[in-house]
Amino acid sequence: MSKLLGLRMGYATDPGKVRTHNEDAVLCDPALGVAIVADGMGGHKAGDVAARLTIQAITEALSAPDDDPPQSRWSLFRRKATGKDRLVDAIDRANRIIIETAKRKPECSGMGTTVVAAVMDDGVLHYAHVGDSRLYRLRDDALEQLTEDHSLVNEYLKLGVLKADSAARFPYKHIVVRALGLSPGVDIDTAVDRPQVGDRYLLCSDGLTEMADDDEVRAVLARTGDPATVAAALVELALEGGGLDNITAVVVDVVAEVS
Repeated sequence: MSKLLGLRMGYATDPGKVRTHNEDAVLCDPALGVAIVADGMGGHKAGDVAARLTIQAITEALSAPDDDPPQSRWSLFRRKATGKDRLVDAIDRANRIIIETAKRKPECSGMGTTVVAAVMDDGVLHYAHVGDSRLYRLRDDALEQLTEDHSLVNEYLKLGVLKADSAARFPYKHIVVRALGLSPGVDIDTAVDRPQVGDRYLLCSDGLTEMADDDEVRAVLARTGDPATVAAALVELALEGGGLDNITAVVVDVVAEVS
């Protein structure tokens, strides 16, 4: 018998205490090894529409049929392109659909969304993101942020214009410098991670990370529990912190499977 890496997933989402509706959209599909969080841009018309279109477009692109028979349960990327290529193509497709929809529907003009997506293929986690929705990994009780925010505050931090201890008070910290729906060309960050049995991943919108610091998030992620229960606890953490934005958390556990 050989051991394969399997995934267990769960999620929770909440509009928060201030907003009247939830502009976040989420997908977690253990069978396909896909997890996605899209955060419709607050202050833009139809942000929830942009987020839903993103989830739908990426899922359809990654699940597109192919002439070649699948080689394993994680065969999405083995067929004609690398994991990076398939993710970039899928997110590019989502961006085009958002822009085309906004042109056809005046009520959707100006809509946009961030996105973070992760897919397992042959024991490798491929991930991509645009904006300030994040991917974390908890390994041996150590929490690491795998994505880098595409935000104005982060740009200022990298340039040294802003100091870390002043970032929380920065008045424009919610401004993103990259998002889907803003222009026909979108710059997408991609990378890979090598999962180990026992790893726990978190995909989340900034409604969580603005209300809780990394130490608080790590403490909740380190709890024993199924992914859905832990995701719900993370949402509750953000609500206790103020719940000023929509909150979404997807928790992904890496487990051993025997075949």
